[in-house]
Amino acid sequence: MAHFLWERFQRGLMVCLTVLLLVQAGGPAAADDCKRVSNVMVLFDASGFMKEKDHWDQMLKQMSFFQKAMPLTADGFFNVGLRHYGLKVGLGCENTESILAIQPWDPERFLNSFPKTVSYGTSSLSAGLRGAADDLAGASGKSVIVVVGGGIESCKADPGKITEQICRNNPDLEVHTFQVGGSQDGAFYLKGIAQNGRGTYNNANSFGSSADWYRWMRQFMVMPCAGQAAAGAPVAGLSPVTFDNNSFSVRSREPMADAANQATLAAVAQILRQSPMARLVLHGYSDGKGKPETNLKLSKQRAEAVAQFLVGTHGIPAARIAVMGHGATLVMPPGGAPAHERLGRRVEFEIQQ
Repeated sequence: MAHFLWERFQRGLMVCLTVLLLVQAGGPAAADDCKRVSNVMVLFDASGFMKEKDHWDQMLKQMSFFQKAMPLTADGFFNVGLRHYGLKVGLGCENTESILAIQPWDPERFLNSFPKTVSYGTSSLSAGLRGAADDLAGASGKSVIVVVGGGIESCKADPGKITEQICRNNPDLEVHTFQVGGSQDGAFYLKGIAQNGRGTYNNANSFGSSADWYRWMRQFMVMPCAGQAAAGAPVAGLSPVTFDNNSFSVRSREPMADAANQATLAAVAQILRQSPMARLVLHGYSDGKGKPETNLKLSKQRAEAVAQFLVGTHGIPAARIAVMGHGATLVMPPGGAPAHERLGRRVEFEIQQ
């Protein structure tokens, strides 16, 4: 244990020099240099299907995760729109409604635009896809349609073929799908849409926090800046801050661990001072002991504690720091190595240049 922490302490003491070399070599990059996707149209299911089995509550939860993950992911350089594909009974299968036009990301406007109740009957996913593509037709740059819903089609159309036509006409468009509920027909359609839309199919049940959306967005919507770590990856040369059992204090009762943490935090602060335009995302983790909700809460508390320490001790502006709690990442068997267990209780650093 002592040998493990001593190695971390030595790496922490040497990291400042490594960081300075990395910063000088890479240099800060403008946000536009890191942009992969410019425009995002969220297409959600507002049909009668969403009234069944609390599907609407699941939808609201996913939209909340999306809203929290978006500003951490892109720092505002997305244009975002909102459209639904639930149709009022009697209006026909070609009608759909755009709720929020493509415009610079504004989380408050996004949530206020999202309806709190739903009163639509017919589900025309095909009409919604056509409408979303029309919304994006005049936008410049790479565009993405994010479909969130049950995937039901009530209008005798083939959403997969519609998607194929849309993407043939717009080579800069991708369509990604997130299924709410377990309908087999919905899964069939949403998988076909993703395949023909050069996108990914996802089950929304596997997205249990804003951190899950964040990881997905970083992988499929953002191109890292030159010199920036891969999405969600710890910065090279920086050891994580580790925590005592059941603690979210950055100060450890173990002298070697405490010294290593302080060296790492000083190095992170130095990076941010050397790169005034850089932003820091803190990723908190727990060791897997206890209930999942407890692990998630503790992982976020650890990230928040690191943020508060950087602000209070090193004078880093709070506006430059964001936190993400990931919950358990390392479940230790009985009698597991204490050093490995401690490493599960950590906060990693992602620096966005």
